[in-house]
Amino acid sequence: MRQIDTADWKKVGSIGNAEMYEIAPDILGIVPHLNCIDTEATARQSLAFQDEHWRRRGQRGAAVVFMDPIIDQDSGARSVYANETGESLSTCYALVGETFFGFAVSAVFTGLSKPGIPTQVFRRLEDALPFITKMNRERGGAR
Repeated sequence: MRQIDTADWKKVGSIGNAEMYEIAPDILGIVPHLNCIDTEATARQSLAFQDEHWRRRGQRGAAVVFMDPIIDQDSGARSVYANETGESLSTCYALVGETFFGFAVSAVFTGLSKPGIPTQVFRRLEDALPFITKMNRERGGAR
């Protein structure tokens, strides 16, 4: 797995299993720790961090999750993303899986869980940008 290049992004915090970066004013990058396990607790931490980030910015924006470092996502995490994101200040989720495994984990997640906000799977961040731009335009705005 290639290391995720965060050099040009602003680190805005961390949670139990990931580092959080501002990729652009309306894009939050979630970079899980290597060999990450996503649980119900870490899923709730992530959602809380996202909402607080967007409140501080006074706007809504997209969340990009880099899936390659994740080795497991339990049913509790999937349940949180499926059932507790409907009121989220994040406009969408772009799941980026460059490796076969990361892409497969993303596809399984979206197949098993239907998040409360628009969610799509991509191979690269660059591939996700048109989707992110569209969702931020349609669902964004000041908060």
